[in-house]
Amino acid sequence: MVSVIIFLGSPGSGKGTQASKLSDAFGYEHISIGDMLRKNVEEKSDLGLKASEYIDSGRLVPDDLIIKVVSSFFEDFVSNIEGKVILDGFPRTEPQALALEKIIRELRINLSSVLYLDVDDKEVISRLSERGRKDDEPQLVINRLNVYRDQTEPLLKYYNNQGVLKEIDGNKSPDLVFSEISELIKVEA
Repeated sequence: MVSVIIFLGSPGSGKGTQASKLSDAFGYEHISIGDMLRKNVEEKSDLGLKASEYIDSGRLVPDDLIIKVVSSFFEDFVSNIEGKVILDGFPRTEPQALALEKIIRELRINLSSVLYLDVDDKEVISRLSERGRKDDEPQLVINRLNVYRDQTEPLLKYYNNQGVLKEIDGNKSPDLVFSEISELIKVEA
């Protein structure tokens, strides 16, 4: 059976860093929706061209495009192998969460937990300014934080009501955050 862990948190909260560490330590397949999108943009695929309009202005890529990417991935993954998957950057909206719930139900996938990395805005802005990606310019960061609060933060209540949300203080060093996540994962295993 395929088992899924979802990482939630604002831009710059350390989702990608922690997902990579978890993947290396526990053998999870790390699926970064942001990396998938950036790759499509770089390759100028149809999805990439559509997505770049949104990414370049700091807006979320529309649900229908993201859901197609994720659905296709899971159909291929489940039919080829069984394993553990980390979703980094999905879902980001309630419609995406509902679509994921449908995919999980239809493909008999286990949602083991949703890990929320809680990081102060000041820390997020500091981290992103050091990262140096094109979408980390100050005005875009502010836009992304506002979009996050408006569209993604409501998922915390959604997953808390399902009993799968685990909150982690992401302001700590990456190693301390990983240590806390590792303990949570070991308890679930």
